[in-house]
Amino acid sequence: MFVGRTAELTLLRAQLRAAVGGDSRTVVVEGPEGIGKTTLVHRTLGEEGVRVLAASGEASERRLRLGVVRQLADAAAGWEGTPRRIGLAGRDSCAAGQALYEVVDRLQAEGPVAVVVDDAQWADRPSLRALSYMLRRVRAWRVLVVVVCRDVADPWLPEGLRRLLTGTDTRRVTLGGLSAGDLAELAGQAMPQQSEDAKPACGVRDPAPGQVSGLAPQVSGLAPQVSRVAPQVAVRLREHTGGNPLHARALLASVPAAVLAEPGVRLPAPDTYLRPFARRLHGCDPAVRRLVAACAVLGGPCPLHLAAAVADGLREPLDALEAAVAAGLLRELPGRLVDFPEPLARAAAYDGLGAGTRARLHLAAARAVTDTGAALRHRAAAAGGPDEGLAEELASFAAKAAQHGQWQESAAHLDLAAGLTESAVRRDELRTSVLEHVLVGGDVIRAAELADVRNADPRPVRRYVLGRLALALGRFDEASELLAEAWRHREPGFAADVAEQLAWLHLVTADREAAVNWARLALDQPIQGPVARPYDVLALGGAPSAGTPPDSLAAALALLERDAAEEAATVLGRTVAAAAKAGLPHHRLLATALLAVAEHGAARWNEAAARAEEALAEAAALGQRWLLPCLEVVCVAPLAALGEHERALAHATAAGTTARRLRHPLGETQAALALALLGAGNEPLEADDVFAPDPRPARIEALVADGRLDEAGHALAGFDGAGFANAGVDGAGVDGAGVDRAGVNGAGGARRAGPRARAERLRLHGLLLAARNVPSEAEESFARALTLVESGACPLEEARVLLDLGRLLRRTGRRRAAAERLGAARAIFERLGARPLVDRSAQELEACGLEPPATVRLGLTPQELSTAMLVAGGLTNRQIARELLISVKTVEYHIGKIYTKLGIGSRVALAAKLAGGPT
Repeated sequence: MFVGRTAELTLLRAQLRAAVGGDSRTVVVEGPEGIGKTTLVHRTLGEEGVRVLAASGEASERRLRLGVVRQLADAAAGWEGTPRRIGLAGRDSCAAGQALYEVVDRLQAEGPVAVVVDDAQWADRPSLRALSYMLRRVRAWRVLVVVVCRDVADPWLPEGLRRLLTGTDTRRVTLGGLSAGDLAELAGQAMPQQSEDAKPACGVRDPAPGQVSGLAPQVSGLAPQVSRVAPQVAVRLREHTGGNPLHARALLASVPAAVLAEPGVRLPAPDTYLRPFARRLHGCDPAVRRLVAACAVLGGPCPLHLAAAVADGLREPLDALEAAVAAGLLRELPGRLVDFPEPLARAAAYDGLGAGTRARLHLAAARAVTDTGAALRHRAAAAGGPDEGLAEELASFAAKAAQHGQWQESAAHLDLAAGLTESAVRRDELRTSVLEHVLVGGDVIRAAELADVRNADPRPVRRYVLGRLALALGRFDEASELLAEAWRHREPGFAADVAEQLAWLHLVTADREAAVNWARLALDQPIQGPVARPYDVLALGGAPSAGTPPDSLAAALALLERDAAEEAATVLGRTVAAAAKAGLPHHRLLATALLAVAEHGAARWNEAAARAEEALAEAAALGQRWLLPCLEVVCVAPLAALGEHERALAHATAAGTTARRLRHPLGETQAALALALLGAGNEPLEADDVFAPDPRPARIEALVADGRLDEAGHALAGFDGAGFANAGVDGAGVDGAGVDRAGVNGAGGARRAGPRARAERLRLHGLLLAARNVPSEAEESFARALTLVESGACPLEEARVLLDLGRLLRRTGRRRAAAERLGAARAIFERLGARPLVDRSAQELEACGLEPPATVRLGLTPQELSTAMLVAGGLTNRQIARELLISVKTVEYHIGKIYTKLGIGSRVALAAKLAGGPT
């Protein structure tokens, strides 16, 4: 099996091709044992048909003089036309190097040759000196020399060879661990070969005291393994093995997939790592072994004095630490902390302890540590059977951890308590609490795995927890049934949580009225849970509550509706931090999405796009499927503003696909809005969603550009009418341009009554007036829009107004005034990074005739040049007509004139002409 290493494989093959062409090359491949050095070299050479002379060092043969040269000589003897033997008896390194040089010279004269010395750190020194001799004399040969070793700085390598291998003429390839993605591919290849009833190699379900988040599951309840590996399994495999393919394959061969997916099971060290580690450990004196054992039980970086106390009888801990570091068993960190060099080392040390020794050390650790939770975990690890008293202590500690938002730590202690409880009824109740805390802590994937374990808990609270899980997974019908049942049998302790979950369920299934009713019911309950946020549902449902907390998503929504994007971003920053502190990823992700919306409104598009895509990736990793359509959609508007149309379209398309698969009505509406913004779909009837970009302004602009002015007027009349009227726009009636002013009192409420929205409405009104050939009223509308935003309240809308005003001034013959407005617009767009709008401003400036270099060079009029630039940009005639506010026939006329003037006949030739290239 070969996965990953694309860059390294490409580099080595390039070196081989150069050598085949007569430019000899030397490459050193280095990396730790098992990292895949030999496999990479074989992969490189196995497909090229070169003759390979290969030799390998061996630790037990280090003193065998010229042993590696003899291997190379034997390999050469097998090729036709070479001597059967090289006489090496009595020769020194230089003579042996000369003999090797002559053999390689004869071989390369007949065809390309690769000389490979693997495990050079175990090769005998005379052979390494002979290799140096040959390398110094290599000329324009068809030869690739590959030296493979763990570390080119190894002092065993002769100094002369080290200089050659680190010089500028040698290509050095250092291999690190495989990525989680590569390991997922490796696991997918390896796991089908496993038996489903394979036993876990660890056989140990200790709580891993150094790892607070660990859970201790019962293996019998695990789901059957599958060949498809979840991302979190690959990440866990990467963290445990460092991405070493040798150890990862060994682990995959001995540990079932279900165990790998179980974060509470302490993974073992595979035999490929355990055997050499055990040899090094057993070669140390007893004091070192005691120190290593104590560190294995404590886990993670621990103070040396604490490890010495647990080890008991360690008189000189510094001496023991020095010896352990020298043997590669431990490493010393600043502050006199001690840790293992890698997770596999800790696993190997722990696995090597007997059960009795482990228990004694855990009890000693429980007495030595000062942290209550750690002491409890050590006591649990030392327990030899059920212990009801300890189980209740663990459950009590878990309750306190949950109060501080430490949901995963709480779940870990509850799971330990379940394992120490003799009562089956109590055990199932505790495991229901484990499931709830893991779910509230945001890990939906882990919660789904726990839910698959058989549990006979008959209480209504389990129906609530399973309903909450179904909602997060996007299984809305199942969630509705479970939550309704939980509500019918509700108890005061969780009634508010059930009602809040039903409110979210109705919100995502596009029943705002029911969502609001359930949110109000949640607020009416006498006991409020620590994780419920019904006031956020009320705000998203259009019925904000008077008692909204100041640093909540609901408070930020109120600010966004007033176009106070910067203030909303400040509030949302605090909301995100509060949700993180409370350990509530689902609330944090929603607040992060709204923060990206606020940043987009404040024209901080790069920040908004990066934040939205990070939130999307995290939600996918946690399994929060119900949030995916919304988070995909939030990515669209900032990317579109930055001119990243393809990325924006990919997110909008993914939102629609995910929403349809989940049967997610709200997500489908949001996706439709995003696609409509990009001109890739029809605008849905419901166009008011805070997370989704509003496509109506772009739609109105397109209708105006297409000359469909009556449709544009009706669309404008229905666009946020009430909010606009409340802002003081003229009353009802139809003006001379045919604009229905009664529409300002239409649907939409006051959700968009801020200065940006009012300026946008006035700008669109001006565009329609200009198209109706009422320039004076259009100019007045643009001027009124500028007064709302020119103070910097919304730089993007200010620049848009300046752009449209500049276009109007140019069309009415006031080119200098137009250029002034267009220049100001371009400056703002450039500052904001709005690339498409920068280009549009530049085209308008060119059309003003005040920036003549391109027009002079090509002999085109300003209008023709603007058309030509849009043609070269790949726009269709209809799109060009929209951009320039002219008819399609006029575009066709301009294109015909351009072709005639430039002596060309195609759009490709026009693009080349504008770029200054040959046509």
